[in-house]
Amino acid sequence: MAVTERTKRVERQAMLASHSAPARWRHSPWMVAGCVLAIYAVWIVAYLLGGHDIRDLAVIGTKQLQQSDASAVIHSATLHYTPRDPKGYDGQYAYFIALDPQNARFYTDFPAYRYTRILYPMLARALAFGQPALIPYTLLLVNWLAIGGGTLAVALWLRRKGYSPWLALIYAFAFGTLIGLQGDLTEPLAFALVACGVYAFDFGFAGNERRRIITAAGCFALAALTRETTAVFPVLYGMALLLGGAGGTARRGEWARWQAALRANWRRAAILLGVALVPLALYKLALYAWLGSAGVPQQVRFEAIPFAGLFAYWPWNGLRIVEIDVVVLPALICLGMGLWALRRGVCEVALGVLVANILLFVLLLPASSYVDAFASARIALGIVLGAIYCLPLFDRLTPRRLWLVAASGFWLLFVPLQALGSIVSR
Repeated sequence: MAVTERTKRVERQAMLASHSAPARWRHSPWMVAGCVLAIYAVWIVAYLLGGHDIRDLAVIGTKQLQQSDASAVIHSATLHYTPRDPKGYDGQYAYFIALDPQNARFYTDFPAYRYTRILYPMLARALAFGQPALIPYTLLLVNWLAIGGGTLAVALWLRRKGYSPWLALIYAFAFGTLIGLQGDLTEPLAFALVACGVYAFDFGFAGNERRRIITAAGCFALAALTRETTAVFPVLYGMALLLGGAGGTARRGEWARWQAALRANWRRAAILLGVALVPLALYKLALYAWLGSAGVPQQVRFEAIPFAGLFAYWPWNGLRIVEIDVVVLPALICLGMGLWALRRGVCEVALGVLVANILLFVLLLPASSYVDAFASARIALGIVLGAIYCLPLFDRLTPRRLWLVAASGFWLLFVPLQALGSIVSR
């Protein structure tokens, strides 16, 4: 089966390489990323020309601004701004931290939780050279470039696997990706770093495995410092390294093979897991020493019963049905494919990543994250990536990709309406 897969991959790569120069350019991952950046740039220009303040993207809440007067910087930056929402949304916390890292804690709901996602606001602050007037623009710039970079990493991965890089558009225009840009949220940067980590793990630095592992782990570490839930990826990839060589299936009576794999691979796995996860752990310890909290409020802890968070809103209204369409149904489609693969004895890291993301960020997602599609769709972006990385695996089960067509249809279903509605709404 592995030989057949390699043969198909070589044939697909040869077919792509045989195209003329213009055709190769049309099939270039760089072209895919460029088109994505151009389309999002059109949306940004239309949004700003529609009369919106650049700070509207952060959805600053009146309640949070009135919560404290500890920061002269935040007060000055928002003095002549009229908030568009009483409570605001998550992007406001990235904006506050970027404006005043020391005192933003007084304007947040759960300081340690918000400060855990530190890379995005601090990167925006660095690009703005600490200038408050520039920070709303650099928050947008970081996410715009992150979407392009994440798309490029996915497209390059697809190309190396022998697939059309244009399949990366599924990730680029998924509902959660758009919401991340529209709300100054952490997901575009976090999952772009995840995509870079996966590409480095699979294809980076041929012949230098240590450098490949460290590069991938470094990307995963930065992703975890942007959004801690992305730590699922390095955990699963670390386990894949640890068990590498133990065989593609787990059968009884093969303990000797497992033990041999553990002895041979524990150092490589330790390097990846250490580099990827220790920075987040140390940073959370520092936050605990400073703020007195580990940054995991009760509201965001996983449910014990599948879909308990979703059924907390029963009976469902129209907005909840949108959430089911955008998040739940495509996840169940992918889960069905994943269970089929497991039943066929497949045991690969991409499958583990996909199933783990579905389990944690759909089935066991808390009610606070099921509050609307804007929350749950961006949290579930790891499922979109996981589904793409499972393409070679699922193609072995069935040459027809009806599962991908159906899942992609749900992920993209409301994107045009959301993009247009955000421009015209005031």
